[in-house]
Amino acid sequence: MRHRVLLLLPLVLTACATTQEVCIDRGAARIRNLDARIAEAQGNIDRGYAIFVSETPQATVGFCSGYGMGHHHYGGINTCISSDPGPREQAVAIDVAEERAKLQQLVAARASEEARYQQQVAQCRAAFPEE
Repeated sequence: MRHRVLLLLPLVLTACATTQEVCIDRGAARIRNLDARIAEAQGNIDRGYAIFVSETPQATVGFCSGYGMGHHHYGGINTCISSDPGPREQAVAIDVAEERAKLQQLVAARASEEARYQQQVAQCRAAFPEE
């Protein structure tokens, strides 16, 4: 349910935006994506490892205390199975030198995208002047 609401949120917000703002925001989305990737690469370098987020449910077997099921009421320790729906974070080894090279490429791509974005902003303002 929460995911459906999140998917509808951009549509609702777009309905409130002017045509000029929608035009400008298209270019900003690419920059936000690059900013997120730059932050992730920088975090990986600072930590020395990457973080993999797993959404796959995982069954776990453990021990539970309490009473049994059905007509057999006994106390003590029982085995129980539970499910962890995630997300779970897991450390993943990286090559820091390779991650630094990736970071440099992302920073260069962002600079190039910023120049394109500024051109797009000028085109959007010319095509859709504010009233």
